[in-house]
Amino acid sequence: MSACFGVLTFFLNTGVLLMKKLMRTKFLGLIVVVIVFSLYSCGNTSLRIPASKRPAISVKIKRYGTALFSLDTLNFKVSAERLKKQFPFFLDADLNNKANYQQLYGFVTDTAIIHVYHKTREVFPNLDELQKSLSSEFSYIKYYFPHYRLPQVYSYVSDLYFEQPIMKKDSVLVIALDDYLGENYLQYKQLNIPLYHRRLMKPEYIPVDVAKYLYIHDFSHSFQPQTLLDNMIQAGKMLYFMDAVLPETPDSLKMGYTHEQWQWMEQHKKEVWAVMVNDQMLFSGDFMVIKKMMQQGPFTDGFPRTAPSSMGAWFGWQMVKKYMQRHPKTTLSQLLKMKDSQQLLQESGYKP
Repeated sequence: MSACFGVLTFFLNTGVLLMKKLMRTKFLGLIVVVIVFSLYSCGNTSLRIPASKRPAISVKIKRYGTALFSLDTLNFKVSAERLKKQFPFFLDADLNNKANYQQLYGFVTDTAIIHVYHKTREVFPNLDELQKSLSSEFSYIKYYFPHYRLPQVYSYVSDLYFEQPIMKKDSVLVIALDDYLGENYLQYKQLNIPLYHRRLMKPEYIPVDVAKYLYIHDFSHSFQPQTLLDNMIQAGKMLYFMDAVLPETPDSLKMGYTHEQWQWMEQHKKEVWAVMVNDQMLFSGDFMVIKKMMQQGPFTDGFPRTAPSSMGAWFGWQMVKKYMQRHPKTTLSQLLKMKDSQQLLQESGYKP
């Protein structure tokens, strides 16, 4: 059990009498604050590295969306040409071409998109906190991978292209801020985005999504998983990579779990593991078995509806963490290159 939930278990299992006594005292509020803080503040603290030992990185995000929607529409072509020099990644089209010009002008003057832009400005009046988070994340990446070329970061308004909120090409990383306006944003509901996905469309998920994207595109090694275990270990390596570069981020954010879903996994991990072993799931190559245990969704089919999705990824993460605890000399780079899932499971000694 993680340190975060160890605190909760202590209070609930061994502190019941104490809590009853404190119900009528001024200390109850403090106890509750301690519990809640412990639940939501813990990441993988064992991987924290002092800033003095990491490269100093300062991320400055260029807000293309703000610049674009600030253009003078009465003198649009001249204004847009000036903007091309600042944002060539976005504006590489020939604006003398009538179709290109009309497409850009239509985007900037579309009232629905303008509404989304203003909502983006409301949720993100500045990017100070995000820049701080990404500076820390990139510092960890550079610590573990000194030769990695960090990207320049831009933000933009994508017109709610929620299927791919983070993109990267060459040395440019792009963040669609309008994909992180909060789960209750009306347009998300009107697009019929499922609630389990809308929950992830909040500002605090941006650094997590950046880490996932960079891992998949820049740090994962070519490997074609054949079994559920292969998929579990691959997902576990990605989550451990996130531990390494986001050591202070709560584990629940990395998994995309609610507090209740995380608790369910902690409380029922032995039973779920027993089902997976008894039903010989681990070494199954059945697509439906793999999909059932790995895909994101509101719950996992075949289990109580309170059971979260992606349980295979959660178990793979625990295996990888256990392996790294037992093999402290293994570097992050060496871990990511490992391909023998069965060997990693055996050498981890993992048992829930």
